[in-house]
Amino acid sequence: MERIGIIGGTGFKGWNEFEIEEEIDKHTPWGSPSSPLYKGELGERTVFLLMRHGPDHTIPPHRINHRANIYAMQEEVEDIIGLCSAGALGSEIKVPSISIPDDYVNFWNPITFYDEKIKHVTPGLSTKLRKDLIDSAEELCEELKTEGAYVQTQGPRLETKAEIKILKDYGQFIGMTMASEATLCKEVNLDYAGLLSVDNYANGIEGEEIDYDEIVDTAEENWKKVKKILERFLKER
Repeated sequence: MERIGIIGGTGFKGWNEFEIEEEIDKHTPWGSPSSPLYKGELGERTVFLLMRHGPDHTIPPHRINHRANIYAMQEEVEDIIGLCSAGALGSEIKVPSISIPDDYVNFWNPITFYDEKIKHVTPGLSTKLRKDLIDSAEELCEELKTEGAYVQTQGPRLETKAEIKILKDYGQFIGMTMASEATLCKEVNLDYAGLLSVDNYANGIEGEEIDYDEIVDTAEENWKKVKKILERFLKER
């Protein structure tokens, strides 16, 4: 049975709800990860949780030490599910909703474990993990989207309207973290899938100005549905 890791982001408050069995501090060749690994129970399974933005959500997206995070996780788990807040790049996507993307775009700031060695991986998301997540989510989500690409930008600022006009030709969702995690997982042979909380329309899609506090509020509300999906996934897998 695979050991499951979960990386939580904006809106993810669930680790406070778990009975933590152990708090594991890690140090890696790339420094310390964003948080300790919290070993606990969810869906009757042992899971390892890592808080992407730190225990108190204080690390901005462009300062996340993704290499330390994935290195620390790969010592404990075989599969990782990344919980990510995302914006919708099209008005046809319902907000709020849940998505399990099937690909991603990250032209601008790819990250690697191999700065001193030539190694090329073919990036991608785990077909098996995605299928299992989709099976668990279908009955729980009326507006579940299971196709579409996640476009990653660097942050910490949101995107301009002009940028969104360009980027919506490349994908359906936009965020600042998932692609980096997925590529690093591929480099160390970890299966990775993203579970997106779609919390807002990208700048200019619906004409309203984006309010970050509203994004956080929506993400926290969407977490209730994400948690149910994870619990079913862990029980059925």
